Amino acid sequence: MKTAVMGVAIAGASIALAQPASAASFTWNVGDGTVSYNDGTDTICAQAYNSEGPRWVEVVLTPVNGGGPSYTWRDNNNYYGHSGSTCRSLATAYEDTYYRATVRTYWGERGTIVNRGSKSFYS
Repeated sequence: MKTAVMGVAIAGASIALAQPASAASFTWNVGDGTVSYNDGTDTICAQAYNSEGPRWVEVVLTPVNGGGPSYTWRDNNNYYGHSGSTCRSLATAYEDTYYRATVRTYWGERGTIVNRGSKSFYS
Protein backbone atom coordinates (compact mmCIF):
# COMPACT_ATOMS: atom_id res chain seq x y z
CA MET A 1 0.00 0.00 0.00
CA LYS A 2 2.81 2.42 0.92
CA THR A 3 4.50 1.75 -2.41
CA ALA A 4 1.31 2.46 -4.35
CA VAL A 5 0.66 5.70 -2.46
CA MET A 6 4.26 6.81 -2.98
CA GLY A 7 4.05 5.98 -6.72
CA VAL A 8 0.88 8.05 -7.11
CA ALA A 9 2.47 10.97 -5.24
CA ILE A 10 5.57 10.91 -7.43
CA ALA A 11 3.49 10.68 -10.62
CA GLY A 12 1.34 13.60 -9.49
CA ALA A 13 4.39 15.72 -8.68
CA SER A 14 5.93 14.93 -12.09
CA ILE A 15 2.78 16.02 -13.91
CA ALA A 16 2.56 19.23 -11.88
CA LEU A 17 6.19 20.10 -12.61
CA ALA A 18 5.82 19.34 -16.33
CA GLN A 19 2.99 21.83 -16.90
CA PRO A 20 3.84 24.67 -19.28
CA ALA A 21 4.76 27.97 -17.70
CA SER A 22 1.91 30.40 -17.41
CA ALA A 23 2.24 34.02 -18.33
CA ALA A 24 1.34 36.67 -15.83
CA SER A 25 0.58 40.34 -16.30
CA PHE A 26 2.88 42.82 -14.53
CA THR A 27 3.73 46.49 -14.13
CA TRP A 28 7.38 47.35 -13.56
CA ASN A 29 8.33 50.80 -12.20
CA VAL A 30 11.56 51.75 -13.96
CA GLY A 31 12.21 55.07 -12.25
CA ASP A 32 11.26 57.47 -15.04
CA GLY A 33 8.17 55.54 -16.10
CA THR A 34 6.72 52.05 -16.28
CA VAL A 35 6.85 48.94 -18.42
CA SER A 36 3.79 46.70 -18.31
CA TYR A 37 2.69 43.43 -19.85
CA ASN A 38 -0.98 42.44 -20.25
CA ASP A 39 -1.27 38.69 -20.73
CA GLY A 40 -4.93 38.95 -21.74
CA THR A 41 -4.14 41.12 -24.76
CA ASP A 42 -0.53 39.91 -25.34
CA THR A 43 0.62 43.53 -25.24
CA ILE A 44 3.75 45.06 -23.70
CA CYS A 45 3.82 48.83 -23.14
CA ALA A 46 6.28 51.47 -22.02
CA GLN A 47 5.20 54.81 -20.60
CA ALA A 48 7.43 57.69 -19.55
CA TYR A 49 6.10 59.78 -16.68
CA ASN A 50 4.46 63.03 -17.81
CA SER A 51 6.11 65.36 -15.31
CA GLU A 52 9.15 67.57 -14.79
CA GLY A 53 10.49 67.99 -18.30
CA PRO A 54 11.65 65.55 -20.94
CA ARG A 55 11.59 61.84 -20.10
CA TRP A 56 11.69 58.65 -22.09
CA VAL A 57 11.64 54.90 -21.50
CA GLU A 58 13.40 52.63 -23.99
CA VAL A 59 12.75 48.87 -24.15
CA VAL A 60 14.74 46.18 -25.96
CA LEU A 61 12.59 43.04 -26.05
CA THR A 62 14.04 39.71 -27.16
CA PRO A 63 12.71 36.15 -27.05
CA VAL A 64 15.01 33.89 -25.05
CA ASN A 65 13.37 30.66 -26.24
CA GLY A 66 10.65 29.84 -28.70
CA GLY A 67 9.58 31.95 -31.58
CA GLY A 68 8.34 35.45 -31.38
CA PRO A 69 9.02 39.00 -32.46
CA SER A 70 11.88 41.15 -31.16
CA TYR A 71 11.34 44.88 -30.65
CA THR A 72 13.25 47.99 -29.68
CA TRP A 73 11.18 51.10 -29.00
CA ARG A 74 11.06 54.29 -26.98
CA ASP A 75 8.13 56.04 -25.33
CA ASN A 76 8.53 59.81 -25.03
CA ASN A 77 6.48 61.81 -22.53
CA ASN A 78 4.24 64.84 -23.05
CA TYR A 79 7.27 67.17 -23.22
CA TYR A 80 7.87 65.62 -26.64
CA GLY A 81 4.17 65.82 -27.51
CA HIS A 82 3.23 62.24 -26.56
CA SER A 83 1.28 61.71 -23.35
CA GLY A 84 0.23 58.06 -23.70
CA SER A 85 2.08 54.79 -23.67
CA THR A 86 3.74 53.07 -26.62
CA CYS A 87 2.89 49.37 -27.00
CA ARG A 88 3.97 46.33 -28.98
CA SER A 89 1.99 43.15 -29.64
CA LEU A 90 3.23 39.68 -28.75
CA ALA A 91 0.16 38.01 -30.27
CA THR A 92 2.31 36.27 -32.90
CA ALA A 93 4.70 34.77 -30.31
CA TYR A 94 4.39 31.08 -29.55
CA GLU A 95 2.55 30.44 -26.29
CA ASP A 96 4.92 30.50 -23.30
CA THR A 97 7.77 32.17 -25.16
CA TYR A 98 10.25 33.38 -22.56
CA TYR A 99 11.10 37.06 -23.11
CA ARG A 100 13.70 39.44 -21.69
CA ALA A 101 12.91 43.15 -21.54
CA THR A 102 15.97 45.37 -21.02
CA VAL A 103 15.21 48.99 -20.12
CA ARG A 104 17.00 52.35 -20.21
CA THR A 105 15.45 55.66 -19.16
CA TYR A 106 16.20 59.34 -19.49
CA TRP A 107 15.12 62.38 -17.51
CA GLY A 108 16.18 65.81 -18.73
CA GLU A 109 16.53 67.30 -15.25
CA ARG A 110 19.05 64.61 -14.33
CA GLY A 111 20.58 64.81 -17.81
CA THR A 112 21.73 61.18 -17.94
CA ILE A 113 20.59 57.86 -19.35
CA VAL A 114 20.15 55.16 -16.70
CA ASN A 115 20.27 51.42 -17.35
CA ARG A 116 17.33 49.95 -15.39
CA GLY A 117 18.22 46.29 -15.86
CA SER A 118 16.17 43.44 -17.27
CA LYS A 119 12.98 41.60 -16.47
CA SER A 120 12.11 38.18 -17.87
CA PHE A 121 8.58 36.87 -18.38
CA TYR A 122 6.48 34.38 -20.35
CA SER A 123 4.16 35.59 -23.10
